[in-house]
Amino acid sequence: MIIQASNNSIEPIFGRLGDRWGTHWILLGGLIFSILVFIPMAFVQNVWELGGLRLLIGISDAALIPSVQTILAKTSPHRIMGEVFSWNQSFQAVGNVVGPQIGSTVTSFLGYRGVFLSTAFLVLINLFSVFKQTKSFYQ
Repeated sequence: MIIQASNNSIEPIFGRLGDRWGTHWILLGGLIFSILVFIPMAFVQNVWELGGLRLLIGISDAALIPSVQTILAKTSPHRIMGEVFSWNQSFQAVGNVVGPQIGSTVTSFLGYRGVFLSTAFLVLINLFSVFKQTKSFYQ
């Protein structure tokens, strides 16, 4: 709920910025911002700190989700656009189910700190992948 509150209020702003500066820059910025938020999550001392950082993750999501949708719309062939968007929505739903299961498994081995640090590492890998894949957008 915290994430959704910040996400809904900020999403239109990132959409306008993406139109002005380029969606790929908003996507890369959202990934960097989420890394910078996940790392301190590993070191929170109370639930209020975690809640505040989760609010910031909502801001990151507000940059990421519309950017991904826009890049899909710009790069997908028109004849299969419906299929591409359905795959995107399906994998978001799968992530909502599988993500917590993987997170609980990681927690059992590495603890809560490990979950946030490993998530930051996975987002970093994603950042490099997105940077490589969207290079043509800004050349």
